[in-house]
Amino acid sequence: MRYSPTLVDHFLNPRNAGLMREADGSGSDEYAGCGDLTRFYLRVREGHLAEARFQAYGCGPTIAAASVATELAAGRAVEDLATLKAQEIEDALDGLPEDRKHAAEVAAGAMRAAALDALRRRHGSASRGTSRGGGPAVRDEPGNRGA
Repeated sequence: MRYSPTLVDHFLNPRNAGLMREADGSGSDEYAGCGDLTRFYLRVREGHLAEARFQAYGCGPTIAAASVATELAAGRAVEDLATLKAQEIEDALDGLPEDRKHAAEVAAGAMRAAALDALRRRHGSASRGTSRGGGPAVRDEPGNRGA
């Protein structure tokens, strides 16, 4: 298996790429094996995702996974996004080659981190770090990866 038409489309025409000012939550995750990184910015209204933007650095599947994750997340409850599984992203891309499955893991981890950050902010917790991008970022815990 190589790349599906869905994956190629999201790589060539990424949806929701870019920064977001005054995000309600942000988070990132990275695959240490190759340095691929994804960061999401979320705007939340009444507990549901109103808008998501992303930045991704890495291979085509990582960019495609971040793009499709923003579409999967649209309108969903933030609590639901805090448990997003990599398999859901992989399924939305119509599969990933074995050597590129990390792309879905990184996107899911970053989305979970952003959702958790949004929930912490909503509940007034100040336990956030900052990213090199200048905005708050929370890394997903390595043991909390969805399969």
